[in-house]
Amino acid sequence: MRLTDQALKRLMDDINANPITNLQLSEGTVYGARYYCVEPIGGNWPKMELWCYETFKDTGPIWGETAPNPAMRWYANNRKFWFRTEKDRNWFIMRWSGS
Repeated sequence: MRLTDQALKRLMDDINANPITNLQLSEGTVYGARYYCVEPIGGNWPKMELWCYETFKDTGPIWGETAPNPAMRWYANNRKFWFRTEKDRNWFIMRWSGS
């Protein structure tokens, strides 16, 4: 059975339609630089990622063929958003808590 583009889009929309049930906070490092992390449990990842691009501008890959630039303002990796400053992480939390 082959999914049509419309059926596949509807399936992805349904998968991403779950509400955020929790925002788990942590900290991590990217090549020695401290980052403030938030892991949304549930939610629409593509919408959250788009919001970050629009709000915080472009980012680079956190893991890839070359080492990431630790000066990047934010990253998305492993179902977490990684922010260089607590202020940006808190802004994300305010936007997506209760969504």
